[in-house]
Amino acid sequence: MRSKWVVVQFSIGALLGAVIACSPTRFTPGASNSTTCDQSNSCVVDANGFRTYQTDFEIGAGKVDILFIQDNSASMSIVQEMLKSRFSGFVQNLDSQKIDYRMAITTTDLEKVKAQKLIPLSNGKTYLTSSDADRVLLFQNAIVRNETLKCENLIVTMFNTYGPSFQSNGDYVSRYSSTCPSPDNRGLYTGNIVIKENADSFIRDDANLNVILISNDEERQGSKPLEDLDRAENFMSMMNSSYPTKFWNFNSIVVKEGDQACLDQQTLKNAQGVTVTNVLGKPSIAGGYGKEASKISNSGTTNIDGNAVSRGQVLSICETDYSKYFKSIATQIADSSRMLNLSCTPSEEPTITITSQVNNGIKPSYTWNADKITFQKGFEGASVHVSYRCYTGVK
Repeated sequence: MRSKWVVVQFSIGALLGAVIACSPTRFTPGASNSTTCDQSNSCVVDANGFRTYQTDFEIGAGKVDILFIQDNSASMSIVQEMLKSRFSGFVQNLDSQKIDYRMAITTTDLEKVKAQKLIPLSNGKTYLTSSDADRVLLFQNAIVRNETLKCENLIVTMFNTYGPSFQSNGDYVSRYSSTCPSPDNRGLYTGNIVIKENADSFIRDDANLNVILISNDEERQGSKPLEDLDRAENFMSMMNSSYPTKFWNFNSIVVKEGDQACLDQQTLKNAQGVTVTNVLGKPSIAGGYGKEASKISNSGTTNIDGNAVSRGQVLSICETDYSKYFKSIATQIADSSRMLNLSCTPSEEPTITITSQVNNGIKPSYTWNADKITFQKGFEGASVHVSYRCYTGVK
C-alpha cells in the first residue's frame, strides 16, 4: 500500500489495494456513484456529468454507527446494570476524540424486533448522536430492559410459590406470554434484519459500522435448530452484499466456548441464592456458548491500514467490570475514525489541503482507496480540506 506526504495542497496518487475485506475496487465511469448531492458536503454539479464535493475532516473524528444487540431474556438484568454503570466512560472516550457517532439498540427478541427493529428512546428517537445533550442517560434507560426484570421476577415468584413444577402452573403459563420476551432468543437473526433493512436509516453511507452483541445464550435459545439467519456465514454474506465497501467490526460479549465456569453462572436465582430449577432438577434458565457470534468476531479481515486482523473481539460476559471492555472497543472505534468515507468513488485524484497541524507541523501520510482516505496514525486532531469529483453521467 502506497502513501504520500501531505503538503499545503496536493493530489493523491492512483487507486490503492483494498483496505477492507473485499475485492479491490476500480473506478468505472458511471458505476457505483451517487447521482445526487450529499447534504453533508458542499456539492456542485457541472454540465459534463461530474459532481464536485468539498468537505472538511479532522483526522480521528470520522463517522461511526454503533449497534448494540442486547439480549433481553431472563437472567440478563445483572449484565444490563453493569453495562449501564460503565456506559458514561464509553461515551466520554468517544467524545474526547470528537467522533461523529450514532448509537442504537436492538434486542434478541425476534418477534418484537420484527415489529419494531430499534428500541425507542425516551426522547422519541431510535438512535443517539454525539450532539444529544442527555445521551448517556437516554442510553442507560434503554439498555436496562424492563421486560427482562419483569420476566425474572415472574419466574422467581412462581418458583417460590409452586416449586420446581411452576412451569406447568396455569397462572404461570398465561402470565408468561404477556410478561416475558419471546423464548425464541436470536441475536444474529435480529441483527441481520436490522442491518440489512437499515432500520430508521440508522446506518449512514459514509460511516463505519461497529456491532456489539451481548448475550449469555446460544444463537437460538433452547438448542433449537439454527436457520440461515442465525449463522455467522450468512451474516457476513449479508454485510458483503448489502454494504460491499463499508468498513465494519463485530464484537461479541458472550459465554466463550469451553468456559464451563462462566456457563454455570448463567442461571436465575431467588433472593436466597437458590437456583430456579424445573421438575428434572435442572436450571429452568440456563445460558449457552456464543459460538456463531464468536465466529464473526474471529473471522479474518484487514484494518484501515491494510494489516491482517480479526473482525473484532470475543469478550467474556462473566467479566465483573465492563469498563475495560468499553475502553478497548472505544479504542477500536477511535482508530478506525482516521478514515474519511467519501460520498462516491472519485474519477480522478482528490485534492487535500491542510487547515491545521499537530506534531510540530510534521506532515501526516495517508492512503487513498476507492471511496476512502485513511490518514496516518498519531496525527489525530489535524484538520484537512478535501476536494474531489465523481462522474455520474447525470447532467
